[in-house]
Amino acid sequence: MIFRPAQNATVAASDVVGGLILRLTAALRRADIPVSTGEVVDAALALRTMDMSQPRLVRAALRATLVKRREDIETFDRTFDAIASKAVSRPFASSIEDTDPANTQQQSTSTHASGPERDSVSHELLDQLLSALQTDDEEALRHLATVAVDQFGAMSGQVQVSERALLYRVLRGIDLARILQRAIRAQTSSDDETDFARALRVADLTARIDELRRYLALEVQRRFDALGARDNGAGPLPRVDPAELAIVGASPAELAAMRRALRPLARRLAVRGARRNRRTHRGRLDIRRTIRASLSSGGVPLLPAWRRPRSTKPELVLLCDVSGSVAEFAGFTLALMSAMSAEFSAVRSFAFVDGVDEITRIVAEAGGSLLPTHVLARTNVVSRDGHSDYGRVLEQFAKRFGDACTPRTTLVITGDARSNYRAPNAAGLASIRRSIRAIHWLNPESRDRWDTADSLMGVYSRSCTSVHEVRSLLQLEAAAQEIVGISRLH
Repeated sequence: MIFRPAQNATVAASDVVGGLILRLTAALRRADIPVSTGEVVDAALALRTMDMSQPRLVRAALRATLVKRREDIETFDRTFDAIASKAVSRPFASSIEDTDPANTQQQSTSTHASGPERDSVSHELLDQLLSALQTDDEEALRHLATVAVDQFGAMSGQVQVSERALLYRVLRGIDLARILQRAIRAQTSSDDETDFARALRVADLTARIDELRRYLALEVQRRFDALGARDNGAGPLPRVDPAELAIVGASPAELAAMRRALRPLARRLAVRGARRNRRTHRGRLDIRRTIRASLSSGGVPLLPAWRRPRSTKPELVLLCDVSGSVAEFAGFTLALMSAMSAEFSAVRSFAFVDGVDEITRIVAEAGGSLLPTHVLARTNVVSRDGHSDYGRVLEQFAKRFGDACTPRTTLVITGDARSNYRAPNAAGLASIRRSIRAIHWLNPESRDRWDTADSLMGVYSRSCTSVHEVRSLLQLEAAAQEIVGISRLH
């Protein structure tokens, strides 16, 4: 075999190539990814002239020869990074970490920075991420993902925190939604540029943001593997029901599985609602009228009389936080509640970060598969610095969209209630509550994190009819059923 190993490789070339392919193949088969003998031969042939110090090329070659299904790509990437990092000293997955000695110093500084110093590092990291996204520099994105995990997800050598919680902390720290919005704004477009060309540019940036998210997830997994938090890091996570997975911090593959699970869940809720409507349509038995009617048949109640209920379908208004990692949760809520539109006389949807905009038409066009990046690209939900500002949003919502707040309105707010230490404007939410039917709040964070740091959940819950911890699709389904039931009782 002809190949050029990295300068710091510590094992023989044949051991690197052959061992990598065999271990990778075994791990993929354990993960239920079918890999045939012919595909293993193809992978070996593909690496014959491959420069093994180029992780991007090695990954692409092995992915093209060993993976046949799109849904298996995420598992392949995770398995490849776990195995390749042990095949040689550092030529795979993290080779860029050794290219610049200044990077080590920067990472150390960012890990221990706090207060204003940490904020300054964050701004520098944001500028570097924007530059890497605009130039499509994959190696820089990999390195910056490592820096971001150092800065926002330091574990201090302990494993008390879960992998998912650590990833959520990192995603919240860098706020991918804000980065995407800034990248879109930074792009210059000519007057003669068509809408199609502009949409292609936005789609390209969105794809790079998704790639950055994947690098962050892989880096977090690598840290846990290094601490022995998982079984040698060689295999995928145990398979669980997608409806039980935590939405916030989920990997792209897990999000795709949850979107597939959302469709039957939405149909089940819609059928259940229609069934309930049929049962209650005729109402309760009216004993008095039934007895009076039976006098014409000699006291035999041949024709029971029913007390028909008064049908009162509420108007549903969704107000969804699409900042940071909670944006994915908002997408699931919008899809589920839109599927239950028959339970309401009208449905209007709004999205916000530090500005608010109506997205009813966008949700309808999406057909139940709305992506947060589409909302960010087609609306004005970011009006200032791209950090959540619930107080300002509540004020703008009441001022611009006051017509949506009527005595028949049921308002559902989704978000983590973290307003970055800005004024909560609790009086604004209380004023909205007085003019509508009910307010229900869906929070994707666990209850033990409410009212910690910049969380204002306790302040806002005073004006809410109900508050729900909604971390999975199962909890979202239960909350949706309760919201419909409470709304019909009002």
